[in-house]
Amino acid sequence: MAKKKKSDTEVEKIKHRVKGMVKERPSHKEVLEFYKDVITEQYLVLSKVKITPVEIDKDDAKEKIMQGFPLVEKKALILDIPSAIRLFKKLCKLLSRYKKGVHDTEKITQALRKKEIDLPELLKQAESENDEYITALSKKLQVKEDVLVFLARNSIKPIYESYAKELKDFVDQERWWKGYCPICGSEPYIAELKNEGGAEGARFLICSSCNFEWRFNRLKCPFCENQDHEKLRYFYTEKEGRACRVDVCEKCKRYIKTIDTKEIWEEVIPLIEDIGTLHLDILAQKEGYKKEGKTSELTTNA
Repeated sequence: MAKKKKSDTEVEKIKHRVKGMVKERPSHKEVLEFYKDVITEQYLVLSKVKITPVEIDKDDAKEKIMQGFPLVEKKALILDIPSAIRLFKKLCKLLSRYKKGVHDTEKITQALRKKEIDLPELLKQAESENDEYITALSKKLQVKEDVLVFLARNSIKPIYESYAKELKDFVDQERWWKGYCPICGSEPYIAELKNEGGAEGARFLICSSCNFEWRFNRLKCPFCENQDHEKLRYFYTEKEGRACRVDVCEKCKRYIKTIDTKEIWEEVIPLIEDIGTLHLDILAQKEGYKKEGKTSELTTNA
């Protein structure tokens, strides 16, 4: 019997988790099925991404971590443009079947055929987070800006993940207690509580760009570093209990969802957990709290 590739195993895990979450939250079925396909395409690309080795000295890496600087700047990384372009076109096809993006993807597909979009340039500008470029292009094509952002950022995400896997051993988890990623400097999009490294219920943040996980304080806002317990709180719904909660900061009025892996009897897939709890985002935003600034999702605002 042929041995299964790692990507095949990961895809099976994704499908299994989505199937379980759809049973729990049938109202989320469409968006969960959509993101299942998105993550599947990203996993299939991940094993084929070609990255340029980052020259970094162990002593320099140690010094950066100690001083609170991420190991690399995203804009300094060399993108595997061919793999990103292939993924961009696949995501376009997926989004065309998703009711929130069908009209915009038709325009984008037509613009690609007419060579009205410089796709390599769009990907590079998305990497450097040049919002002005993307805003101008969205107006030119008459498409929603967040659709372009979604397609571009998700197309380059496997590349960032590949770099993170190459650099992860340079990170000293015991010396990095910052609210931004030690690899690329991006903000987290979700947090996890899990037993790891001898610590029970340790809190980990997960990078919104490269998916790297790093340790963080249990009682501290990752966005403004507020540690005043009276200005930090969390809430969860009675129906779901403590499996997923929302940590909010009264000082900066931002929030991050936290998954308690001890309360979930299946392997956690962070992005799927995030998408499957959109109702918590709605509750938090109704109370006046904001999610992280840079996002690669097409959910509540599309």
